[in-house]
Amino acid sequence: MFKLRSIAARLILAITLSVAVACGILGTFSIIQQRSLTRLALDQQLKLQYDSVMAALDYEGRAALAVSAVIANLPPVAEAVAKDDRGALMALLGGSMKALDAQGIPLISFHTPPATAFFRVHAPKVFGEDISARRKTVVESNTTGKPIVGVEPGRELLSVFAMTPIMRDGKSLAVADIGVSFGKQFVDSAKQRFGVDLAVYRFDGKVFTNIASTLGDSSVATPDEFKSAFDGSTLRRDATLNGHPAALYLGPSRNASTMAPARITAVPITRWRCELAAAASYSVVSLTSSITATGCPA
Repeated sequence: MFKLRSIAARLILAITLSVAVACGILGTFSIIQQRSLTRLALDQQLKLQYDSVMAALDYEGRAALAVSAVIANLPPVAEAVAKDDRGALMALLGGSMKALDAQGIPLISFHTPPATAFFRVHAPKVFGEDISARRKTVVESNTTGKPIVGVEPGRELLSVFAMTPIMRDGKSLAVADIGVSFGKQFVDSAKQRFGVDLAVYRFDGKVFTNIASTLGDSSVATPDEFKSAFDGSTLRRDATLNGHPAALYLGPSRNASTMAPARITAVPITRWRCELAAAASYSVVSLTSSITATGCPA
């Protein structure tokens, strides 16, 4: 057996072994630290993407509410509603409808208490039905006399609706209801503005159905996870998308009171992506964006 008889050789070997062990410990710590920083950067990126989409949603609602407030406070509009004069409303707002539609605001409606469709500028021949089952915000706004913004299903599409009561003698004659599509137009606009892919899902009480997407049918979260986040819980876990490592984050929306629960998910490590899901009482939406492997914007 080989033996080191020289004290110098023994000292050199001891120092070498100590350095090797120290390097191993430092290397392991460095890897762990790097992974922690990468995870932190990813979490921050997901949060940023989440806030951006929620801000865009909030902006759409605020813009619609501003239009609603202006229309509701026009004296000729109040007179036309009080006299059940739909023709007068069309004469007043027909031209405005075309201008607003070009700006991405395609819906102008009036609903009398509690929630009867009185007149739709965009569909003047369709009126008279009770919409209280799907438009809870209309009932609330007519009852309380307060403006409300929320995501709800319209006759054909899911939309961001903003309504302002038309008040007379302390009571609401009707609400001036402005709708911004929360479908294909919104997801295309979000992708162009933020460089992210976005999908909107409609929840019918049983399943989530993709109704508009720039991404396709890909998703990270399971139906149970969507439902959990839809009910207000938060979730962050590792996941996979199309065979790639992914990070999943689900959390509630912080938009207007009726724009609640939302959720975010994320995708591949070499091309980190994130999928955001935001929900109202009828919908969720998913977002996917690319970031670098270090977690910074690509």
